[in-house]
Amino acid sequence: MITIIIYDSINFVKILMKDSKEITLFIDTYNSNHSDAILMVANYLVGNQNNSAEITISKKKQISIKTTNNDTEEHIALDFNLNLKTADDLKTFFIGLIYQARETLGSNFPKTNIERDIEKSLQSISFYSEVSDTKIISKNIKEISFKGDFRKLKIQNSDDFLFVIVPLDKKKNILDRDYSMENYRKQISEDTKVTAGAYYTIRNFCEDEIKMWFVLHSHSGNLGNWAEKAKAGDQAILWGPRSMFSPPKKFDHLILIADETGLPAMKVISENNENFSKCTTFYEVIDKSCQLPNKGKNNVSENWIYREDDKPGEGAKLLNSLKAYEILEGDFYIFGAGEARQMMKIRKFFKEKGVQKEQMHITGYWKK
Repeated sequence: MITIIIYDSINFVKILMKDSKEITLFIDTYNSNHSDAILMVANYLVGNQNNSAEITISKKKQISIKTTNNDTEEHIALDFNLNLKTADDLKTFFIGLIYQARETLGSNFPKTNIERDIEKSLQSISFYSEVSDTKIISKNIKEISFKGDFRKLKIQNSDDFLFVIVPLDKKKNILDRDYSMENYRKQISEDTKVTAGAYYTIRNFCEDEIKMWFVLHSHSGNLGNWAEKAKAGDQAILWGPRSMFSPPKKFDHLILIADETGLPAMKVISENNENFSKCTTFYEVIDKSCQLPNKGKNNVSENWIYREDDKPGEGAKLLNSLKAYEILEGDFYIFGAGEARQMMKIRKFFKEKGVQKEQMHITGYWKK
């Protein structure tokens, strides 16, 4: 066992006290969904071929990477030597370690999921579009259709999602056909507050029209507020695509878990994926109005959990429903998306049931 201790500065202890939930969420997400990147960093730091690795926080408020390699034990200390102010700074630090590891290891270590995602984002394209239609399809979901030329948009018919950029002031015509993600990043860095952006999943795709579902709720951000008022003719830039669904090539049973934000992804996956023979879904939604029909496949068993008086992302109904079902049989794969901390509890439940990392990908689509 090799434990790499990254000595924290006083700043890190302050961050841990202030943002402990954020840091716990970051560590849990990386350990569950990006263990390959952690392992690459561990091999880079100690120069060994380790079998597995995970990030931990010690009782002394030190963050470390714990690696396993033939029961050999060693402790290697590193200094942050960074001016850490927020939990996001910690994430940036680890991304930097990933880049350093790749530069040193080269092709001696397989490409990680994070690196593949970064590569795909560099190949993403911006598409100018306008709202062509809007429709309320449930108590808290609004379907918005965007018209444009999407022939160059390469999707996988799974959880393909796009970054939607909209003007905060519809009276100001700041979006045009040459607008790009670089323009958006520049405006954000300059804090101009003229645009807003967020990721949304494609529900239906055509070369000239894209449909997306927007969840309407009381704590909507700038883009959620835009969606509530969106009407035909409103401008938007769509950038992407990206995706997270990457199951084994063949398995018997697909288990999908989501709240309303994950519904579009789960619907598309269950309707189009050919890798499984059986699909079981668990959807936590506000009420029966969200029980939207599937298209195509009839081998999908859907379980709808109504949130009722619970606030989104806070109740235990979804987790309790998973505990009540004996679904972990045979060759299965679990994919889940919803509120980040709620998904963290679900990941923990499956981990305690013996589910391996490669058998699931459960991620946060939003945070309270």
